Amino acid sequence: MFTIEEIKNIVFKLGNQIGLETDSGLYPMFSKTPDVFNDGVSIYVDNSMYHYVNMSQGNMRKHIESNNLDDIMYEVFKSATSVLAQKYELEHRDEESDFRRIMWKKQLTLLKEINPNFVERRKKEIDDILAISPYRD
Repeated sequence: MFTIEEIKNIVFKLGNQIGLETDSGLYPMFSKTPDVFNDGVSIYVDNSMYHYVNMSQGNMRKHIESNNLDDIMYEVFKSATSVLAQKYELEHRDEESDFRRIMWKKQLTLLKEINPNFVERRKKEIDDILAISPYRD
């Protein structure tokens, strides 16, 4: 079981691999207790479990608890790479194709730099989205 300080170091090291600065707003907050912040993502360790909590205006939007740190890292970097991929897509937009093609391709490339296992996990989620809402190009 990793401590919150060790997790913080791991997150910053992985973020650096994809070009995130230590002061990036894309990182979660790290809490030594289950008391999380009212807005944004917090990570804490409690009772041999890792916790990922996403709050918005004091309301919990998502809470994931796992004894596998990769589950938490996946959520952190799925979110961060999504924002980076959206920015990339805006800079490289192809008006002839669905914007998600460029965005998701970039996100998968970034996730591969962090953990190749995350790519397959994200591809599955993308396939589920496309089954409901196919590309429009």
